[in-house]
Amino acid sequence: MATGFKKREVSAARAAVVEAVAASAPIVGNARMGASDPNLGSSQGASKPSAQNLGSSQDRSGAYQVGMVYDVPLSLIKSNPVNPRAVYTSAAVDAMAMSLSTSGQRIAATGFLDDDGRIALIEGETRLRGARAAGLSTLRIEVRPRPAGERELYEEARAANVERRDQTPLDDALKWRELLDRKVYPSQAALAKALSIGEDQVSRTLSLANLPQRVILAAAEHPDLMNLKMLNALREYWEVQGDDAVIDLIAEAAKSGLGYRDVVARRKFAAKGPVRRPRAAREPIAFRGSKGEIKTFEEDGRVELSIKGLDYDAAADLVAKLIALFSKEA
Repeated sequence: MATGFKKREVSAARAAVVEAVAASAPIVGNARMGASDPNLGSSQGASKPSAQNLGSSQDRSGAYQVGMVYDVPLSLIKSNPVNPRAVYTSAAVDAMAMSLSTSGQRIAATGFLDDDGRIALIEGETRLRGARAAGLSTLRIEVRPRPAGERELYEEARAANVERRDQTPLDDALKWRELLDRKVYPSQAALAKALSIGEDQVSRTLSLANLPQRVILAAAEHPDLMNLKMLNALREYWEVQGDDAVIDLIAEAAKSGLGYRDVVARRKFAAKGPVRRPRAAREPIAFRGSKGEIKTFEEDGRVELSIKGLDYDAAADLVAKLIALFSKEA
């Protein structure tokens, strides 16, 4: 049972602030790593010393012990730049703020003591954002050993998110692009090997990072669309139709239950565009009493001759004249 948290309602004004903050900067490099232990949220878990009255960073470094759980002031908590989560929606942060305010924090976040004496989160970024939005003063955190480096930090974090089904292809795409650009992983092949996934999956996922932010946010609001096949189908549709059209399609897919095959069909239809019949200049002609016309197609340089009603001799005479004409041109 959580202690030290007063139940309170989130006002409409504060909810609006939460939505505005989350919507304005949902794609960030904040940390959210490591698996959390569900037993830590119970009264039978590890003890929870308070860290609110700690002074200097040296004092704090002596107070935080690995394996212990503390109610850490929000001012002493910082996020981690290799957080595998990259997209936080206003709805998710708002829901967390409401839950923390009304029910308290049921599961401890995890973190490690950083060089400056503050606690860097390993896992619990949504709870941190929700606590700030709800006006809480502390977050309960279990202190864990510090990971050896950024790779270990990221891989531990992503594994925890995958296990909880919190990781989405959009999160992967944005974070992988960042990690590759910063040379945390030297290549897509190295990243694939480290995460035990195929290089083709890495490549297809990374293509999602080309989507503009407003499209990413629109898709992220609908968890049912957060699978690689659907997201890639939406990306291909966006490449043909642009931002506004794909945002409208995202809303339609979420409302009507369209599958990725439906989106692929829409993209193929849009790529074809309206059927255009080539225009021809027409010149009426007559030969041996029969009427016809010559069509000249300027678009592809085609010429068509047609005459109806010729008898056999007239038709043979016309063919002979045409052959003679082309023989002279040759």
